Amino acid sequence: EHSTKQTPRSEILKELNDRAISEQIIVDTDVSTFLFRLHKDHVDAWLSLLEQRFCHPAFAEHEVDLLIRQEKERLENKILYRSEDFSRDVLVEKLFSGHPYAGLPAGYPYTLKKLSGEDLKAWWEQSFSVNNMHIAVSGPVSPDQQDRLIEILSEFHPRSHPSFPELPQPDLPDTIHYILIDNGSDVSAVCLGWHLPFNRSDREFYPSWIFSSYLGEHRTFYGHLMKELRVKRGFNYGDYAYGEHFVQNHYSVFPQPGHPRLYQYFSIWIRPLKNQNVPFALRLVFHDLENFRKNGLDSLSYVQTKDFLISYINLYARNQADFLSFSQDYAYYGLEDFPASARQGLDSTDYQTGQDMIKNAIDLHRMVVVVVGGDTGSLEKILTENLPASPLYTTRPGADVLKRDQAIEAYPLPSGMIERYGTLDFLQKH
Repeated sequence: EHSTKQTPRSEILKELNDRAISEQIIVDTDVSTFLFRLHKDHVDAWLSLLEQRFCHPAFAEHEVDLLIRQEKERLENKILYRSEDFSRDVLVEKLFSGHPYAGLPAGYPYTLKKLSGEDLKAWWEQSFSVNNMHIAVSGPVSPDQQDRLIEILSEFHPRSHPSFPELPQPDLPDTIHYILIDNGSDVSAVCLGWHLPFNRSDREFYPSWIFSSYLGEHRTFYGHLMKELRVKRGFNYGDYAYGEHFVQNHYSVFPQPGHPRLYQYFSIWIRPLKNQNVPFALRLVFHDLENFRKNGLDSLSYVQTKDFLISYINLYARNQADFLSFSQDYAYYGLEDFPASARQGLDSTDYQTGQDMIKNAIDLHRMVVVVVGGDTGSLEKILTENLPASPLYTTRPGADVLKRDQAIEAYPLPSGMIERYGTLDFLQKH
């Protein structure tokens, strides 16, 4: 999205389009990933573009200003009109309050106002260098082209040695925190989660991954929460769970590579539902989580979900660029041979040990619950006074569902700290 000292932006974009060169930049807390896909006949032309863009960017002020305006508008629209995405971002911010992970992924709109071309140039030179880069290549690249790639990247800020302070352990919340953000809508998006004391490099991760998959894989129908909230009750479009930080890979059901994190969290995403049904949906989730914390998964569900994941992981990489990036992610955790190492991790724990790990991983007392929607005043009153709230049905469900509803309606919502904001108030506070 920028010119170089030799070539204007318009010519670079034309060159990329004419040669059908696909590129993607993924930025996250621990790593940034550059993905390129191109035909073998265009490798030399791409190398020339890479040299210019990596080693000689122009940082033209008018281009920087344009990018900042576009990103500021995107962030404002996301915050004001995309309650689902915003609720997930706020969850991470609150879980990691005071930690380098805190803050919306791309910051807040006001932070962008302070950036200049010189700021970006200094950050680029200080943070990105051949000295903190890992490279992975696949496909028919000749030895001469490999040498040329190494030569180009060897000149990528060779005198810069980025040093990154060791990430501190995040502070755990001392109680449940409810964050209610009112945007005046008729529906509310809900996201809740808690810290995990492990990541993909640890044995404990894999039973937790099995548990999250059982609750509901992203945009799939077989999960427990999807069955309870959508299929049986018709509350919303979908309900999913994640055993680590999750970003959707374009429009697929799979995670996007490029997001490994040292510190992870478990999250549940309840897609928008009528405001009147939010208290019941929260009670159902808390009720079932407590049941899983006491009893774990039954052996059949555990084994079936594990076997499913052992096959499902093979579908994560849709192309060679994804495969290389997932392999880099696994290397970040000290793991080799994606996806074989994931399958080995899933197979490494027997049912009883996995059960104990799942129970220990569910933290009902230091959770963050984020609701972005309307009528948050009524929700605050229900939370504060633990008032009953029956579900609102468009079509009456079956007798078995109504019977279970009675137990869920009687379940006490956990007490905790409550913060309630209007959308603009929340932005001003942050």
